[in-house]
Amino acid sequence: MNPEPSVDDREDRRNRILLAFVEAVEEGREPDRHLLLAAHPDLRGDLEAFLAGHDELARITAPLRAAGRGDAVGAVNPPEDEPTGSPPGIGELGDFRLLREVGRGGMGVVYEAAQISLRRRVALKVLPFAAAIDPRRLQRFKTEALAAAHVQHEKIVPVHAVGCERGVHYFAMQFIDGQSLATLIAELRDPRDDEPSDQRSQGPVNDLERQLNRPSPRFDPEVSRTATTISQERSSNRRRYFRRMANLAQQAALALEHAHQAGIVHRDVKPGNLLLDLRGQLWVTDFGLAQVTGDAGLTFTGEMLGTLRYASPEQILARRGIVDHRSDVYSLGATLYELLTLRPPFDARDRNELIRQIADEDPPSLRGVDSSIPSELETIVLKALRKEPADRYATALELADDLERFLEARPILARPPTPAERLRAWARRHPSIVGAGVVALILLSAASLITAVLVQHEQAKTLEQQRLAEAAYRLERRRAEEAEARFRLARRAVDELIRASEEELAHRPGMEGLRRRLLASALAYYREFIDQRRNDPDAQAELWDTTRRVETILADLAVLRAAGELYLLIQPSARDDLRLDAAQAAKVADLSARARRHWLEAFGDPARLPPPARRVRMALAQARANEAEVDAILTPPQRRRLRQLALQSEGAGAFREPEVVEALGLTSEQRERIRAIEEETVFGQMREVQSGWVPDAAARPAVDRILAVLTPEQARRWNELTGEPIHGPLSAFPMPFRQQHDPRRTAPPGVAPTPLQAGPARGPASEN
Repeated sequence: MNPEPSVDDREDRRNRILLAFVEAVEEGREPDRHLLLAAHPDLRGDLEAFLAGHDELARITAPLRAAGRGDAVGAVNPPEDEPTGSPPGIGELGDFRLLREVGRGGMGVVYEAAQISLRRRVALKVLPFAAAIDPRRLQRFKTEALAAAHVQHEKIVPVHAVGCERGVHYFAMQFIDGQSLATLIAELRDPRDDEPSDQRSQGPVNDLERQLNRPSPRFDPEVSRTATTISQERSSNRRRYFRRMANLAQQAALALEHAHQAGIVHRDVKPGNLLLDLRGQLWVTDFGLAQVTGDAGLTFTGEMLGTLRYASPEQILARRGIVDHRSDVYSLGATLYELLTLRPPFDARDRNELIRQIADEDPPSLRGVDSSIPSELETIVLKALRKEPADRYATALELADDLERFLEARPILARPPTPAERLRAWARRHPSIVGAGVVALILLSAASLITAVLVQHEQAKTLEQQRLAEAAYRLERRRAEEAEARFRLARRAVDELIRASEEELAHRPGMEGLRRRLLASALAYYREFIDQRRNDPDAQAELWDTTRRVETILADLAVLRAAGELYLLIQPSARDDLRLDAAQAAKVADLSARARRHWLEAFGDPARLPPPARRVRMALAQARANEAEVDAILTPPQRRRLRQLALQSEGAGAFREPEVVEALGLTSEQRERIRAIEEETVFGQMREVQSGWVPDAAARPAVDRILAVLTPEQARRWNELTGEPIHGPLSAFPMPFRQQHDPRRTAPPGVAPTPLQAGPARGPASEN
């Protein structure tokens, strides 16, 4: 069961419905009234009363709307007691005859009107009917009238009357003959420049900005004469022009100070809301967005209202509790900046970019825009435009006093920002860096505090506890030193493997397999070293350099190893297993002959051997070329079978291949045991090399031992990788097409020949 809606919820829903209806009517698309009443049966009585009142009000205000469109229908003749020659009206609203529309904005429509009873000309501001339905807009309209009525000052446009006639809210103000400063700036600016800054402002128009930014439709020669005089001053007597603008800003500051003393913050100070009359006097107008002390229900402090381009940083960032009279000081500073330079402090056209500029950037130097601007006046403006309210003038009166000192050629109180203030401004623009520094300082302080507490606690311990701690420390240090010594010893041993691989075995025929195994073992050790030293960045960098060098050598050896598949192809047992046809056999024979001839030409004569680095590059290039030709000769199934035979020929070394490790899913413990078996085999082979005997099947027992380490599933995968065992002898590839030994020769005394030694010697030399 849904709870009964509260009275406030019901009123809010009714107001939203009525506002949507009025806005639709004003846009020329009146909703179906029967559907509206049927959709909200609980509000039927309120809606019917509203519709009846709306129809009556539409009939009354029809002449006003027609006149606003330039229609003569509805014009009302002046009453008989009006002076002869009074202009005809366009309608009447209470005691006021509307003469012409001056302008309109989001907060109302302004008419030039004649007050019938007092026979005086006034400016009548009328709230549009749609706005009257919105409680917030209606409250702001009333706030403007209330604020203007409560500040009696010679520079603030006074309010004569406030009323509501048949649902139409209005208030009458003194009519000011003249123009706004926004219009003056537009006339002074070079015609080639962009449109006036108010017109370029982003966001909604919340006041009478548009009517104040354009000349009155009725030509007034006095207004034109004033603008011409000021324009001539700017062209021929800059200093007099700057003093005039400073005087106008001083008048505005005094008027704003009076409003601030009355508890009213204007919140929309800009050139469009400052009027210049025919006598050159300034008037502050349009308190539609004013914040009145004690009226907290209208807007929360910091809500973004007004024209964005002149809003203070705290306004555009909607900082609660910060927007106060100092925001008016900032806006007046921005206005004076534009009066002096004819350009706003921040001129971005994109709304988000403009907000960023106001919040983070300092305005350009005034003298950088116009070097003739007095430096004292620049200092005053830039102080008013400080980002932080506390850095600006504390009151509008202080700003007015400093402007008076400038006008009287006395020293001003404002000073350019100090280095400390610049640093604070920089910190405000880079809060993340400052925050990180503060966090680091807090952590450092906390660490220092904790250390001090620990030291004090340690000092309170007994002498025996100190001796125990020192003994434990010495023991731990000795263990760390021993561990470091063991690490360095192990690394020297591994480095010796790498050195032997590169210096002793790199250029010796037949040592590629042994060299690859040594480097693979060294690479595994180095990866363990890196894991052990993960908290030592310097050591890790050095270890990674060696690791990458070993990986590069292994990659090159992998290319040479792949070339060994060509050596397998010229062995009869491998050709029989692959079932090569006559054409394939002929191509293989031709390729092997060419490869052997190339190798003999490049490396056969020791006297003409190229440098070692070049030899490696030549061998790699030839190996890649041979591999490409093998791929072209064999079919895909034959290529896969040749890879299986290559793994068989590698024996225990095959378990170092990345593809084998990944396919078998070897654990760390298994890899360690396999490495131990392989090392035993490698060192055994080294002893056999020294004795001059290299049996082709020396790795066979090692493979059997490794298979015993694997799980049944891993053994099955190994069998899939290597395929059916080859029938017949199969020799591993030692070096591209070197002369092979006879595997049938007698083994050293006391060593029995292995099964693979029983086969005939078949190598490139015998094949060619």
